[in-house]
Amino acid sequence: MAFYSEPIEVQCAGEPLVPVSFMWRDAEYRVQAILSSWQDFRFPGGAPRRKTWRLRHHRNYYVVRTEDGRQFELYLDRKGPVLAWVLYREVER
Repeated sequence: MAFYSEPIEVQCAGEPLVPVSFMWRDAEYRVQAILSSWQDFRFPGGAPRRKTWRLRHHRNYYVVRTEDGRQFELYLDRKGPVLAWVLYREVER
């Protein structure tokens, strides 16, 4: 398993947003299948004792298989006014 946590550009479809392709390191990856998805609303590690909703993660995670057979975990970070997609890691086949 390789961890990256790098920002990526994602093309989406539907509502809620579902990734259909993404650009990473100057290459395009087309999503063949979404293997799993979930939401994360937990507090990050190291959060202060007095917690508010603003400190929570607001992420949608996806494990996808691309057309070349690779599997990646990516997430949409919805915290703040700007949406940001991140390629979190590559999952071993």
